[in-house]
Amino acid sequence: MPDEQREGSRASLGILATGALVVGGIIGTGIFAVPAAVAKFGWVAYPAFVVVTAGSILLAVTFAELAREDPRGGGPAYAYAQRAFGPFTGFLSAWGYWIQGWTGQATISVAGAGYLIALLGVKGTGWVLGTSLFLLWLPAIVNVIRPGAVGGVQIAATVLKLLPLLAIGVAGIVIFHRADVGSPLGHIGAVGALGPACAVLLFSFLGMEGAGVAADRVKNPARTIPRATVLGVVACAAVYAIGLLGVQGTVRQSTLMASSAPFAAAARAITGAGWTANVVEVIAVISALGALNGWTMVNGEMVEAAARDGLFPEAAAKRDARGAPTLAILLNTVLATLLLISYSAGNVVGLFTTLALLSTFAYVFTYVLSVAAYLFRLVRGESTFTGRPLLAQTFGAALALAFSIWMIGETGQNTVFDGVILLFIGIPVYLADQWRRARRATAGAATPTTPTTSDSV
Repeated sequence: MPDEQREGSRASLGILATGALVVGGIIGTGIFAVPAAVAKFGWVAYPAFVVVTAGSILLAVTFAELAREDPRGGGPAYAYAQRAFGPFTGFLSAWGYWIQGWTGQATISVAGAGYLIALLGVKGTGWVLGTSLFLLWLPAIVNVIRPGAVGGVQIAATVLKLLPLLAIGVAGIVIFHRADVGSPLGHIGAVGALGPACAVLLFSFLGMEGAGVAADRVKNPARTIPRATVLGVVACAAVYAIGLLGVQGTVRQSTLMASSAPFAAAARAITGAGWTANVVEVIAVISALGALNGWTMVNGEMVEAAARDGLFPEAAAKRDARGAPTLAILLNTVLATLLLISYSAGNVVGLFTTLALLSTFAYVFTYVLSVAAYLFRLVRGESTFTGRPLLAQTFGAALALAFSIWMIGETGQNTVFDGVILLFIGIPVYLADQWRRARRATAGAATPTTPTTSDSV
């Protein structure tokens, strides 16, 4: 009884608070660059939004079911695959989750850099790379020197980022010009453009599984988490759609495709004043720093947790005197730096799109394994879930799995190739770590004990 009372006292989050967790986990800085990235798809971006919203809801509800079964395991997404399929699959899931973390850091830094170079009035590949690296490393240094010091800034950045999205979106819809949106470019047509448009848009929806992390703090999680998840995803989709409509309806398609700061361009087109664009640029840069602070911290903690669980090398679990996983944070940031350097040729839109698709591939790979773990339990009759009928659970999860696999394919041939190579690199890392652990265990077992006096007599 005391344990139940303790758990009940911790369960303080209702549907609105839980929905806010979902919104906070989804809305990042990527949406500031997405209108330019999807401009080439024209009006197809709108049905793509509907498809991505539906797929995100299916995925999020599946994660809600997984977290509801065992709230203690609802943290790192790799935990689900590990419990269902064993340590190696858990490692692959953790490895993919880790990859999306530092590729996501690189992607967000590029999105912020697009607005920073517009604010500074500079151009060129060198400026794109330099400003991206500045935005990438500043939060990393802060996380190492003063862990958690910028929590208040991150909250302010979350509020700030919503202002231009909604203000420009609503104003742009009022003066919407259909001709500015345009049609899908190239020879793929509307049907062929749907999948690639969904893959680009999906980057802005990643993190929809966030409510499951706090499952043990949610009131009546069996009902609240799925409902709050749907509410949060739909709310984010509405904000995104308003912002996208406002930008695409005020900036010509040809201009938007090459814009490093699409919301700033829309602000200038709507008001005719350059200062409004500058305000949006400043807000976007602050939002990027806030988002990067969060991703730097969370991805560092994820690496530390995976090392603690025996999936990653033990060295990654080390913390410094201030409690920060310094090695993990620096490793992630260095890898993101190398990624930016290797893909730095081209403009902001092209670089953002390339990195966003790579991050989406790695993230969705972990989704595939987690949803498969959910279906595995259903098929084996091991589920203890209550609420929805078993057939509805199975059908919903199957659709989520199909959506995830489809999205992986739609990230593009080059992205799939690069992503698979990054995943495969993890296999020798895992084998080397397991070999080292086995040798250490064998050496420990073979170490002779010093005989006591009575033993030697």
